[in-house]
Amino acid sequence: MGTPISAEKIGAPEETTAYAEEKLEKLNINTAAAEELIRLSGIGEKRAADIITYRERNGNFSCIEDIMQVSGIGEKTYEKIKEEITVGE
Repeated sequence: MGTPISAEKIGAPEETTAYAEEKLEKLNINTAAAEELIRLSGIGEKRAADIITYRERNGNFSCIEDIMQVSGIGEKTYEKIKEEITVGE
C-alpha cells in the first residue's frame, strides 16, 4: 500500500484553519474601531482616527471606494486594503 503522505510532505500551508478564516473575514469600515482599522495595510493611528471622524461627520460609507474620500487615503492605500474591507452589505 505504501506510506501515507502527510500535509507537510506535499507543501500544505502552515496556517491553521482558524487563522485562514480570520484572514478571509473582511473588516466593516462603517463599524470598525480604531484598533481594528490600524490592522489594515497603510492605516496607522492617525488615519484610523480620520476614518472615524469622516464617518461621524458624513455618515456610513456607501461603498468601499468611498474610503478614498478620507484625507490621506488615496488610490495606492485603497489598492492595498480593498480586498480586506467591506461596508457591510
